[in-house]
Amino acid sequence: MRILVVCSDADIGGAERLLATLASARRSEDRLALAVLMRPGTLSARLEASFDEVHYLGFPPTSRNLPGMVRALQRVARAFEPDVVWSNLFHADIVTALARLRAPRVTTAHTQKLGPQDHPLTRLIARAVGLLSFRFQAVVPTSDSEQMTDFLRSLGMRNVRPAILNTAPLPAAASFRVDARQFLSLARNHPVKGHSVLFRAFSDIADDHPEWSLVAYGPGVTAEDPAMARAISDADADELVRAGRIRLLGPTDRPEDQLSEAAALVISSLYGETFPLVGIEAAGAGVPVITSDLGSCAAFADDRRYAVRPGDAAALAAALAAYAEAGDAERAALSDTARARSERDYDPRVAYEAYRAVFASLVRTKAKER
Repeated sequence: MRILVVCSDADIGGAERLLATLASARRSEDRLALAVLMRPGTLSARLEASFDEVHYLGFPPTSRNLPGMVRALQRVARAFEPDVVWSNLFHADIVTALARLRAPRVTTAHTQKLGPQDHPLTRLIARAVGLLSFRFQAVVPTSDSEQMTDFLRSLGMRNVRPAILNTAPLPAAASFRVDARQFLSLARNHPVKGHSVLFRAFSDIADDHPEWSLVAYGPGVTAEDPAMARAISDADADELVRAGRIRLLGPTDRPEDQLSEAAALVISSLYGETFPLVGIEAAGAGVPVITSDLGSCAAFADDRRYAVRPGDAAALAAALAAYAEAGDAERAALSDTARARSERDYDPRVAYEAYRAVFASLVRTKAKER
């Protein structure tokens, strides 16, 4: 099967890393090409290693040249002659929906809410994708939560299929160390990720747990960034930063390295999360997760004390404190449970075959219509 995948950019993000993982898990007889609306980015090397072809359409992030993007995608499609076109993220969806394509179209829904903090253009494009969703023969959610169902309904999405949960590569063995005393955040700098809530929660427990620290990685997550500096100040955490107990270390393309040093992963998102890759990667590393109760995220928390109401700094602080006060044996048991869940539920080959089954059904339907 020839599959043309379309995405907005080649920077480090959950959707982009998912595509690289699924491309690496494909059948040997399948051929996958990737069309990126923008220019090469921080994840380009991994994407280029995973796909048979990668085409950068070369538009800058600020481009509003929708007709040019459509024409560029059509050129790639004519040259590649795909059996199916699979779009990811709203900006890619609008281009895919408007393009003249012979092959069936599929899109994956990677978020389940847009809020005031999201760019107005992104919200407008999402609405447009909903109106044009009849152009997609299948819309695949990445969460089976009621929040996702309600969001897709609010956009007017048609042809919605059963959810296919995200996946991530499974390391050969867990890397969790029971003596670790470091909370880890792996999230980009965006209000949706809830860094302000995370910093406040850690600040509230820091004095009572002086051996514990918090490290945050992600694009734009640096002490020099104005939004991050403001969040640190609002949380009264400047002294914790100066003391090295909160560290903001920017992007990483090797989350497995950071997970190997973590006592727990913290997902502090306020809305929009479905089934984030970082939670899957943490399970593979045997790292327990403390998370906002969004989408399917609660599945990462093997103790319900560690799934908390989104945006509730006090509840998150209580969860952090409970985890810090748990004994080594309890944390080790949570690690074992997470690793076993990863081995049972998160095989990338299973996820790829689920997508491929959707693609194959559309190809068969297309053939019958000829």
